[in-house]
Amino acid sequence: MASVSDSTIFQGFPGGFTILMAVYQRDDLTLFERAVRSVYANTILPNAFVLVVDGPVPEALDAAILGLQDKYGMDVLRLSVNLGLSHALNAGLKRIRTKWVVRADSDDYNLPNRFALQAIAVNHSNDSIDLIGGAIQEIDSFGRQIAVRRTVEQHLDILRYVSYRNPFNHMTVAFKTDLALSCGGYPDIYLKEDYALWAKMISVGAQTLNLPDILVHATTGREMYRRRGGLRYALAEISLQRYLVRTQLKSSSMALIQGLSRAFIFLLPSSIRGWIYEKILRTSS
Repeated sequence: MASVSDSTIFQGFPGGFTILMAVYQRDDLTLFERAVRSVYANTILPNAFVLVVDGPVPEALDAAILGLQDKYGMDVLRLSVNLGLSHALNAGLKRIRTKWVVRADSDDYNLPNRFALQAIAVNHSNDSIDLIGGAIQEIDSFGRQIAVRRTVEQHLDILRYVSYRNPFNHMTVAFKTDLALSCGGYPDIYLKEDYALWAKMISVGAQTLNLPDILVHATTGREMYRRRGGLRYALAEISLQRYLVRTQLKSSSMALIQGLSRAFIFLLPSSIRGWIYEKILRTSS
């Protein structure tokens, strides 16, 4: 892996890159401000920053948005009502004019070399990369480390992995704008919109890569693991499996088996579900 001192980083992402972030009324003010500052503390800076405000927000959060907009010149798009993450991101996606989109979440911390490492990988790759991600360090709201999530790294491994599990950490990805738009943007599948978009992009031939490096400190926490459940989550899992079948990434029979088994997990008591997330679906830090 090239170091961040490599001269390639001065090229940045070919065709430039724009940060895409969404914020809504329940986001934590302190974490949001930290997230935005971490973007501008990186060793290479974005050409633009599109912030989608998904519906009305509290006065304090609104004031912070105005202050950050004035300081950094962000392009702020305000939606009159809360539409949900997929709709908010798609609205922002249509405003992006650079070749690359780089996702950043409103409560996560981007490590200072995140964009440089991804730019180096894109510029050094023998293949034309369309979608690139990396590892995350999961932390709680106090900054305490919980677990690391890494997935497979090479394109052929990602092709095999995508049929049964999300091969990317959403808050770490960078992808080509035109390709995402040509795929229709983020599908409206509750909390699975990113997985569905990667599946669609891969189904039309996207070249992919994951870096082994931790790129983002992602705010999660044990309570979030436990909240990820209930009927809405179970139904979203079924919708996702149907989508994967439509993209021809898995068979109907396998989608049925995996969809029902995962839906069952979402319907388990929160304490059991939290244990499964922490002990089985994550790697200890």
